Amino acid sequence: MRIVKVRRVGNSNVVSIPRELEARGYTPGTSVLVEEMPDGELRIMRTDQVREQIRDVGRRIVGERSEALRNLAEHDPDRASPRA
Repeated sequence: MRIVKVRRVGNSNVVSIPRELEARGYTPGTSVLVEEMPDGELRIMRTDQVREQIRDVGRRIVGERSEALRNLAEHDPDRASPRA
C-alpha cells in the first residue's frame, strides 16, 4: 500500500500507479476501468480483467438459466427458423 497524490494534468485529475504494479499488468498504455464504489472508494481494474469477468458471469447465467433461455428462444418472433 502506498499513499499517492491526485495531480492536475491538463483538464484531468491523475493518480500515479506505483511502478511495482507493472508486474501485475498496470503498464503504460494499459486501459483501466475506474469505478466509484457506494462508500466513495475508487476501484481500478484492467479492462482485460473486466471483459473476462463479464464472460464468466455470462457463462454462469447461461448455465443456470439454460432452460429459460431455450424457452425464450423458441418464442422469439424475430428468430429466423424454417417452419414446416
